[in-house]
Amino acid sequence: MLNQIDLSKKTPKGTYAKQFDKKSAELGYLGRALRDAKVPVIILFEGFRGTYRGKLINKVISALDPRGFRVYSASKTTERQKMSPFFTQFWKELPPMGGISIHHRAWYFLRNEHDVGDPDEAAEWYNVPFHEINDFERTLYLGGYRIIKLFTHISQKQQEKNIAKDKDSLGSRWEALTPAGIEGVDYKAYRNVYEKMLTETNTVYAPWHVIPMEDVRTGILETMDVLISEFKAALSAAETQKESSQAPLSYASDPSIPSILARYDCNKDMDEKTYDEKLKKYQKRLAELQVELAKRKISTVVAFEGWDAGGKGGAIRRLTSALDPLGYKVNPVSAPNDIEKAYHYLWRFWTKIPEPGEIAVFDRTWYGRVLVERVEHFTPVKDWKRGYEEINEMEEEWAKQGFIVQKFWMHIDPDEQFRRFKAREEDPDKTWKITAEDWRNRDKWDAYVDAVNEMLYRTDTPYAPWTVVEGNNKYYARLKVMSTMIDRMEKALAAVDDKAGSKAKKG
Repeated sequence: MLNQIDLSKKTPKGTYAKQFDKKSAELGYLGRALRDAKVPVIILFEGFRGTYRGKLINKVISALDPRGFRVYSASKTTERQKMSPFFTQFWKELPPMGGISIHHRAWYFLRNEHDVGDPDEAAEWYNVPFHEINDFERTLYLGGYRIIKLFTHISQKQQEKNIAKDKDSLGSRWEALTPAGIEGVDYKAYRNVYEKMLTETNTVYAPWHVIPMEDVRTGILETMDVLISEFKAALSAAETQKESSQAPLSYASDPSIPSILARYDCNKDMDEKTYDEKLKKYQKRLAELQVELAKRKISTVVAFEGWDAGGKGGAIRRLTSALDPLGYKVNPVSAPNDIEKAYHYLWRFWTKIPEPGEIAVFDRTWYGRVLVERVEHFTPVKDWKRGYEEINEMEEEWAKQGFIVQKFWMHIDPDEQFRRFKAREEDPDKTWKITAEDWRNRDKWDAYVDAVNEMLYRTDTPYAPWTVVEGNNKYYARLKVMSTMIDRMEKALAAVDDKAGSKAKKG
């Protein structure tokens, strides 16, 4: 791709001044239009060193409302951030609807710098496959984000001139203000890496735009042309999406999906004496495992879904009551608030993932996308159907980082739910737990069964398995949750210890 770029173009100073003012006005207008249309934009600047990306970004943002954008740099990635899944910081840096995030190097920088440099102990973290980057960008694009990727290109000769010029002008400040190793830049090595990157990640939803920076004025004007074109396309796409969102939301269940819930008998027996004995034993073991997981920096995500009155709260209380509260957090999930609605639907969960060695419990989860949003027709069919793949990719990313990801469906039958609803209505201390909405949802029981069956079928994976908990007997249900977590935690610890032992032998 780089061979096709003409680096010889030059723009006279007078021509540049006139065109810059004109393009700045248009870019500013389009930026405001994107804000009004609530279209979020992500702009990435990657490319060779010595291409004056900082100056290029400054020129671009001078045309935009400073209240509407924020600039980030992956070169500031900390060691602590590297203890989280690779894309975590970029999810946290998403712009809200109508906002713009500008990245002076982003996920590509981390990947490429590691490819050119020497592998280290964090090699696995850096070496994210290009297809996973494509998946990440596709998820954002289909979620309404416009991704504009700009690669600044330059010849080796011009790069050497620019670096030497900067060194002379900065004087003694050169070492403090420039990246380590910039004098020894291996142009050919970087070019090979960049060519592969451009080829494998040039997609229809996030194409690359190569900007010639041999002449800085030419590069600035071409960058502005790309942004103007992309901003217009984003506005047009938003209008088309608005029209298509008025389409009917009806959906017929897929007859090929197996009746998974029908395989489970909700009436499992458990007497109180046995429950009390096992509860103490399990809670003691969970407390021990929490300490061991914390020592090894193994994070845990525990996700609870289930029928209304299915026992999620009771199971969570018994699971966490033996744990050190400094090492876990319970995240109750309800309908997204106004702030959360301003971002991709997965954003609010990426921002709540556990710190290294800690436990994050979710009382309802990201699966609302394929449950309540599907059944209640809150989301177009094409959007929630895409959710299965997007959720699997997110959970796989967490598992790659070493997270334990365990999901529970708390299952009761309609008769048991009715009994629990009535009991809540008659107990003054529990009336707050029952609402008219709960009773209304019972009328859609069959639709929810279809949704749950498809959710279990499409998202039960080796790295993030589902456990259906037979819940008519609360004692049985709570113990099954705890025994399942103990088993997952013990296996995770054994796997880490085995890996460490194998490394020690090789060393």
